Amino acid sequence: MTKHRTNTIGKYILLFSCFIFLGLIAWIIVSQGIVEPAYLAFLLLIVSITGMTWSVSFIYYHSNIQKRNRIITIFSIISSTLLLLGIVSKLSHWIGASVEIIFAVFLFTGAALPLIIKNRYEKRKGIVSGRSLLLNMLDLVSILLICFGLLARLMHWYGSTYMIFTGIILLLIAFVLWNISFRREVKLRHLAEEQLKITLKQVEEKNKEITDSINYAKRLQEAIFPSVEFITNVLPNNFVLYRPKDIVAGDFYWAEKIDDTFLIAVADCTGHGVPGALVSVVCCNALNTSVKEFKLSEPGAILDKTRTLVLESFSKKGEQIKDGMDISMLSIKNNQLFWAGANNPIWIIRKNEAAEGFELIEIKGNRQAIGYTEHPEPFTTHSIDIQKGDVLYLFTDGFADQFGGLKGKKFKYKPFQELLKSISHLSLKDQQVIIEQTFLDWKGSLDQVDDLCVLAFRFD
Repeated sequence: MTKHRTNTIGKYILLFSCFIFLGLIAWIIVSQGIVEPAYLAFLLLIVSITGMTWSVSFIYYHSNIQKRNRIITIFSIISSTLLLLGIVSKLSHWIGASVEIIFAVFLFTGAALPLIIKNRYEKRKGIVSGRSLLLNMLDLVSILLICFGLLARLMHWYGSTYMIFTGIILLLIAFVLWNISFRREVKLRHLAEEQLKITLKQVEEKNKEITDSINYAKRLQEAIFPSVEFITNVLPNNFVLYRPKDIVAGDFYWAEKIDDTFLIAVADCTGHGVPGALVSVVCCNALNTSVKEFKLSEPGAILDKTRTLVLESFSKKGEQIKDGMDISMLSIKNNQLFWAGANNPIWIIRKNEAAEGFELIEIKGNRQAIGYTEHPEPFTTHSIDIQKGDVLYLFTDGFADQFGGLKGKKFKYKPFQELLKSISHLSLKDQQVIIEQTFLDWKGSLDQVDDLCVLAFRFD
């Protein structure tokens, strides 16, 4: 039953009971204290008192536990006070003693006791089983019998002794059985907690082993990356911003020098974490093989051969695996630049003297990945007419695809371009700091969604 419905029923019961009680008072006043038949008046009194007291339980049954505790305290004090006054009135032979005693007992058993049962049930339902809860409620029923037995005793009603003794016996039985059941369940819970501790310790040990293995895999993955010194020897003015989503990553940067040709690339392999790292090892090995064994130096030809090698690696068991990578690759030879891309572009920011600002030039790669493609085409090699002071950016989609900001949306490529144009007059080291801080500010408290890799250099 919902809170609203229970509250409404309680209010209707209270209204109806008050109407009966006021009618009874009016009847007594009109008849000058002599009501006939007496049993009907007594019945109306019991019904009205029962309704008024139980309506309190209905109204506050679904309230929070603090409010229920306040109601229990208030009505326990009122019922105790009325009972004490009733007993004193009974001993002093004052008028109204019976009504005070009856009202006190009904007030406690109708208004306070159901709320006590509710509180005890909510407090212990997560600790003990349903069987123990039933035993726990049995002692409250026995208290109810004892209360009515005492009431019957004071009113000299028949059966008071049986009610009192029945309540005491039930109370003792409930106490003994509940304690036995509770102790058994506490013991079982203790054993379960001990087993849980053992299981958690095993999970922690396994987690540590897995984390240690991934950290070692990270060192192995980083070992195949070119060193900063190797890149700086050829491109002195550069930066590499590399932020994996997990410990290991699917993004990687690659560089190789063959005779007088320097090759540099940024790649984004399928997935991230451990799966992405495994794909990156396959793709990186294919790039090395294309350059070192097949002596290729043209970016388009290297990507063609790399695609063939990756497909061979992923199809040895006859299964069609569509994993692979997007890549942006650049070759530099005697100040001549050639570039090819698989899905990923290259951006060039150049100072525009006429406009007294900077412009961004985008060269797009072929719309196909290094991996399985239904209609593969040869990768196009673009010749880049470079100018002194140009800044070239190779990157993956980790920055543009990051969710964040006030609305939790993607950063996207256009704002990324505007960011690079706005800071292009700064040194590359300062640019790296600003790009990384912009990424962190945009991401905020959200999780990083993908690996991030941005490589840039200024052609001096």
